[in-house]
Amino acid sequence: MKKELLQRYFVAGSQNFPDLTLAEYEDRLAVMMQSGITAYQFREKNPALSTDEKQALAMRLREKARELAVPFIVDDDVALAIAVEADGVHVGQDDMPITDVVTQVAGQMIVGLSVRNKAEMVAAQSVMGIDYLGVGPVFATATKADAATPLGLDGLTTTLNANTKQLPTVAIGGITLKDLPALRQSGVDGVAVISLLSEAPDVRSVINEMKAKWGTL
Repeated sequence: MKKELLQRYFVAGSQNFPDLTLAEYEDRLAVMMQSGITAYQFREKNPALSTDEKQALAMRLREKARELAVPFIVDDDVALAIAVEADGVHVGQDDMPITDVVTQVAGQMIVGLSVRNKAEMVAAQSVMGIDYLGVGPVFATATKADAATPLGLDGLTTTLNANTKQLPTVAIGGITLKDLPALRQSGVDGVAVISLLSEAPDVRSVINEMKAKWGTL
């Protein structure tokens, strides 16, 4: 995939916007897509939604993303990604085995894999069909209850040095605006954020700051 699509990668579901109705959440995402996020990962964990409601929501958001030319990635659900004709699917180390994901969808959609340390980065180098890697958590995060130990900038650099295939990479985990210059210098191709945007009172201004601090390619 094009590395620039990872620059401002937003990951979220309606559970990350507890004060919004579902319709308001969809409107907020549309504003983000219009304002300059470069990819969106549908990570829907709201227990109040049925399977059918979740798929219907994914379909609506997928159509909006297509309209605004923002890649739509589904988290940890290959069947849903296929059903809504997503642009990609992303899995973690404890989700469906990456080799199974690649077997099902490689060549049809983008495949992303999370790596949490150097060992997992090394292992990922031997898997054909991965399009990008999510690396982290870089910093401590409260968004994901089962997050691994943070890498820190030094750990991130060590992990990136093991990316011998030079797969596109996106850093994730506790990222704030002040971290962007150092992350840019680390060699990652972009940042994946949740709370930075989900908790922003003005998403347009934050996205503009992200652009300014990162720079555009």
